[in-house]
Amino acid sequence: MDEVYEAREDSHLLEKYVMEFAHGICLDMGTGSGIQAMAASKKADFVIATDVNQKALEHCNSVMTSNKIFCLKSDLFSFFEKKFVVIRDKKFKGFADRKDEGNKFDVIIFNPPYLPTDERDPDVALDGGKHGYEIIERFLRQAGEYLADKGVILLIFSSIAGKEKIDSIIVENGFRFEALGKRHISFEDMHCYKISK
Repeated sequence: MDEVYEAREDSHLLEKYVMEFAHGICLDMGTGSGIQAMAASKKADFVIATDVNQKALEHCNSVMTSNKIFCLKSDLFSFFEKKFVVIRDKKFKGFADRKDEGNKFDVIIFNPPYLPTDERDPDVALDGGKHGYEIIERFLRQAGEYLADKGVILLIFSSIAGKEKIDSIIVENGFRFEALGKRHISFEDMHCYKISK
């Protein structure tokens, strides 16, 4: 259950667009193997990589080769609800208590768990909730507060989670989206979206 999610076809499709759109201050949510954080660090000023899985964070801290990446534990945006990550001159300078204004990110990258719950083989890296879209829905309800005005979200998900449902959740939360790419893998389609306010 606590193993690190290895980069797969979905990760590589998302990485292609991270390399294209990363800039400014990026948040790699659910960093897993760290592939997106490392890709983003090549273009961004600074990357904060988060995961709820402590083993994933330990793995990322051991493989990150850029001093522009900082890893921390967070369940979606829970860390940022109380704390502010201080970044100056493209360097991590510590934490401060969140006041009126918290961190705003130019790019938020999210390769979420997007498969329906499997009671027989639970896996936090894959379990997106009962129908597969619940974590994405919770993420989108919170994301606007942490996205810069001209910022973008790069989101990848499986058709198993329900493309039409995810499309409607995006719109219901005040966002618009552009389909960047799609890849068919055995029994599912992987969709990569660019989402903005």
